[in-house]
Amino acid sequence: MTTAVPAAVAGPNQCDTNAWESISSTIPEARLTDSMRQQIRRGPDVPSPWDLTSADGFLLWVMPPRLGGPSLLPKELSGSVLPFANYGFATRYTNTPVGAYNEITGMLTYARAQNPGMYAHSPFMVVDSPETAKNGRNNWGYPKSLADFTGTPRIGETLTASGPGWKVSVSSQPLLFDVPITLPNFLGYIQTPDQLSFEQPSPACGTKKMHSLRLGGLSAKMKPALVTVKSEGSEELRAMMPNGIYPGQYATFDNLGFDMPGMN
Repeated sequence: MTTAVPAAVAGPNQCDTNAWESISSTIPEARLTDSMRQQIRRGPDVPSPWDLTSADGFLLWVMPPRLGGPSLLPKELSGSVLPFANYGFATRYTNTPVGAYNEITGMLTYARAQNPGMYAHSPFMVVDSPETAKNGRNNWGYPKSLADFTGTPRIGETLTASGPGWKVSVSSQPLLFDVPITLPNFLGYIQTPDQLSFEQPSPACGTKKMHSLRLGGLSAKMKPALVTVKSEGSEELRAMMPNGIYPGQYATFDNLGFDMPGMN
């Protein structure tokens, strides 16, 4: 006698290399088109962990939560949640297991009445690399979709992602001065508890979580910044990336380890 395992609790070993195709998003611009699927299918499968370098800059900014308008959490996560801040990221990774690529991401943070803790979910993550789109979906359930990029995320410059009928531009102005950081190697990987993690529903694999980073050996320079965001597109995209000027942080870094298997 065999017992079927519901998808909601399926373990990572039950995912196959086509799991990426079933991942969707509440934001129309983050959903795959047929053309994107054809490009992504050709990419290699590169499981975690990943080592990342961003010599051209990683820009983070914080936005107030949207208390009205469209719901940006998928139904698997919506429940009784208390929204906290929303975040945006714009970066060019100059060294990864699948090569260099650009990325702009929107992230929601929230707490729950049940299973108390702080959680994060990314409904919008656009890149210009089919290889990272495939592996970001398979490894972590991120709804990575493809976009055209112009510019750079360097401080004082502008990075723009666009597709049919939509566009997101992110520019920055520096504040104060660089703060260099180098962390000792003995720190290794840092694992946060289950109550502090990313949550990305994957129909083929259940809700994927990621809460481990290798900070040991990380070398970075950080600078406070003001970030200007301009977006055009669906109501959902404009809710995730609202026009405005926000406090942020600009950084370049080397030796960031992302997601150690067995720690999530």
